[in-house]
Amino acid sequence: MDSRGFILIEVLTGLFFTGLVAVTCLPILSTAAYQLKLAKDKTDMVYMAESVIEEIKSFDDSLKKDDEYIYDIRLADLIEKLKEEDSVSIQLPLNMKPNNPEHMCIISKNYVDTDLWKIQVKILLAKEGKGIRDVEVMAYMPIPQDDQALDGD
Repeated sequence: MDSRGFILIEVLTGLFFTGLVAVTCLPILSTAAYQLKLAKDKTDMVYMAESVIEEIKSFDDSLKKDDEYIYDIRLADLIEKLKEEDSVSIQLPLNMKPNNPEHMCIISKNYVDTDLWKIQVKILLAKEGKGIRDVEVMAYMPIPQDDQALDGD
């Protein structure tokens, strides 16, 4: 008869310690998983900004490719818009709708020298409140030459 009381106390003590471990460990694990998701989102944003910069820098006007796009604009059209003015800022995607990607991209170009542009790509979250700051990548690049300018040399 005495062993039943001890088994009850052992079961209750085991449940108490299991609950204590669960109460302390689950919030820590949940927070760690959330922080890993934020780090992944931030890494994706950096990758996206660097990809946009590299696509702009590697643009070759002699290879007219109609299948190169950045968000919803052809790369050739984007380069033409960048060539039009000394200082320009373009926000992509052009038509911001609820079904569009969760990131917005702002491409800014400043004229530095006769042969040099300063390109800044800023990636923003379309939805606020995630705890992630915007990502901004800057690069200097030579001004892309037209086919006519190359033929004239």
